[in-house]
Amino acid sequence: MILDGTYRLLRVVGEGAMGVVYEATHARLAGRYAIKVLTPQLAESAEGPAQFGREARNTSLMQHPNVVQVIDHNTAPDGTEYLVMEYLVGDSLAQRLEREGRLSLAAVADIVEQIAAGLSAAHARGIVHRDLKPENVVLVPVEGRRTELVKILDFGISKRQGSLELSGLVCGTPQYMAPEQAEGRILDVGPATDQFALAVIAHELLTGCNPFAADTVGATFVRVSSHSPPTVGFGERVDAVLARALSKASRERFRSVAAFSEAFQSAALAWGRADKAPATVAAMAGRGDARGRKMRWRRGMGRTALGAAALAITVFLVAPSRTVIAPQARPLVTPPLAAVHVAAPPAVEPRIVVLTASATLPAQADRAGSFDTRMRATRTRDTRTRRSAARGHPAPRIRAAISVDEDATLPPTEIAAQAPLP
Repeated sequence: MILDGTYRLLRVVGEGAMGVVYEATHARLAGRYAIKVLTPQLAESAEGPAQFGREARNTSLMQHPNVVQVIDHNTAPDGTEYLVMEYLVGDSLAQRLEREGRLSLAAVADIVEQIAAGLSAAHARGIVHRDLKPENVVLVPVEGRRTELVKILDFGISKRQGSLELSGLVCGTPQYMAPEQAEGRILDVGPATDQFALAVIAHELLTGCNPFAADTVGATFVRVSSHSPPTVGFGERVDAVLARALSKASRERFRSVAAFSEAFQSAALAWGRADKAPATVAAMAGRGDARGRKMRWRRGMGRTALGAAALAITVFLVAPSRTVIAPQARPLVTPPLAAVHVAAPPAVEPRIVVLTASATLPAQADRAGSFDTRMRATRTRDTRTRRSAARGHPAPRIRAAISVDEDATLPPTEIAAQAPLP
């Protein structure tokens, strides 16, 4: 079937109170389109064409990624009124719920955020959807996106804020209506009404069932006006956010649908952190224990090294009673630990023994007065001695003595040099 000489209608993809939706192609352009045709019954009524035109105008006002795009609105020569929209390939939220039963908190948080973004664009232009439900939300896979793109459909019964509706009819789907909507308080319907419907959808996505569904429309209206939904099982913060958005009085809800979405995201993130906390703490405890063992090992090694250094220094810094000068014929060597004799300290001012070299050491070492400098000089001299011996020359004897440093603050050390240098 060719519509208005331009669109070829291929098949029916949906049907609602306002009209029938077809998949179609364009006679001169590529791609596919969704064409909504007003039903004959509504076309003959006084309200039908006006409402259809209102949907076209309201939807075309919103050039937003989360709202279905309207491409054209026209009337064919035979009087058929139609609306051309982008064709969406994906599941409706109702189909996803039917297949999976319930969704994860992270998935619901993403869907709520996108729906709220589309509704915010509508509310900023003074448009209230009034019929938000899972059937009017489509999840579209998009190449390059990690999650599906959410699209809000069917602004057929949307209204501009401040407009008066003389019909007084209750419009919407009962189990997603806010109390002001279910009770027919038309002038109270506003952005908070859409917020209520979005909170109902979030609750249903998390639990798998609608909190206000009942056997009859009247029973559903009673539950909407007086029933408090059960908790959803994702912590007190998530429940508190949903409870506020589902308040019976619109003034008690969040100041905007965006504020509701932000609070819901925050609560979902808090639950995600709390849910992962035990594993995280255990992992950190394991790392901490390993780090503790490593640090204890390092401290032990440090104490061992310090102990060894203290032993070496003790050879020179113990407190015996007197000083014995090594025989001049024997070179001075550092004795083994067993050669150190510690006697009771005398009742004299403590002194310290400083190892000094004989006149055979370089003059610079004598002037320096530094133990490190003198030891480096000794190593240099020993190297020269070994080289001289290698050439066949006898090694010179090294004379050293122990003298008392008058500026010392510790008692002298008794050292016996027992063995010659090798």
